[in-house]
Amino acid sequence: YQGYGRGIDLETLRRLQSDATGGLTPDLTLLLDLPVEAGLARIPRNAKDRLDRETIAFHQRVHAGYREMAAREPHRWRQVDASRDPDEVASRILELALEALRTAGVRPAERRSA
Repeated sequence: YQGYGRGIDLETLRRLQSDATGGLTPDLTLLLDLPVEAGLARIPRNAKDRLDRETIAFHQRVHAGYREMAAREPHRWRQVDASRDPDEVASRILELALEALRTAGVRPAERRSA
């Protein structure tokens, strides 16, 4: 949000992030995509923090920025339609995580019945 929402130079932020993480990046990044207005409507009034209280324009810039990052690195980012039923969203997240593990050669443990 610092770059897209506040207009801080993106290349500077990328360098800082790379330095802070030693160049590590996640194998999988999930973008829970939801229209800005719908996302803000989900926040309880008494739970809003300083970012939640930013303008709609700020949130739209951040939303567009995250979608741009996802489009720039499609091998790593997966978008999930967060406007769907919460159980469907959770199922999709699990499916994407398991797919990423399989791609990385990791076999999830078998589930045991109780």
